[in-house]
Amino acid sequence: EACRQTSSPENILNKVQDNEEEERLNRELELTTKERNELTDRLLYVTGGSMNKSPYFRPNPFYENLNIKEKEVMSLLHNLDTKNIEHREKFQELKKEINFYR
Repeated sequence: EACRQTSSPENILNKVQDNEEEERLNRELELTTKERNELTDRLLYVTGGSMNKSPYFRPNPFYENLNIKEKEVMSLLHNLDTKNIEHREKFQELKKEINFYR
């Protein structure tokens, strides 16, 4: 005859308590993780992202996008400066040529 396990009220109560404790711990873990992520984001914002050498670094997508845009704008500005210098030099050459033919 096979041994049948019967669920005593005590076993059921223990399982319910275990499930409740597990749910409580899961909620606590979620809140702690959320708080850690928010604090990390805040620290990254305050430090300008300089803690990216940290093993716990979690890139902030807004900061990353802003950083990419800044590099694009700075590159565009550099190109415009270079073209401006080239055009000024060409303008000076043309002025000299005009004065030569007067």
